[in-house]
Amino acid sequence: RIAASISIKTMTAAAATSNTSSTGVGGPPPSSSSDDPNARYTFNDAALTALRKSSPWKDDPSYFTSTAISPSAVMKMMTHCHSGVEKGVKKGGNPIEVMGLLLGRPDPNTPQTLVVTDVFPLPIEGFETRVIADDGDVI
Repeated sequence: RIAASISIKTMTAAAATSNTSSTGVGGPPPSSSSDDPNARYTFNDAALTALRKSSPWKDDPSYFTSTAISPSAVMKMMTHCHSGVEKGVKKGGNPIEVMGLLLGRPDPNTPQTLVVTDVFPLPIEGFETRVIADDGDVI
């Protein structure tokens, strides 16, 4: 788990051009050097390579201060969370914790922003005291 607090913003054209995030969380979205509403979906390969080579996050565990999440990734996360609630209610009345992986990159235009482009659910059930990895594909 990440110890630093991170404000989360979804990447929508409206959020990229307005002064408020589409989720209403964490205030305005990070400014970009471009007014292009699709700036989060494209990147300068040379700038990204240079940022990855310098890897400033290795020296500062609190380097990333904001996160931009693609709308498709948000929908996948919400669907996975909803399935955990339904599965937990069927089993015993309490929602189960769900787990997954995030795929993304740092944003060269706003370097302290982590851009999440996709997510992957893990077939693992989590509870406060234990984790069950009983799916044959996981083991």
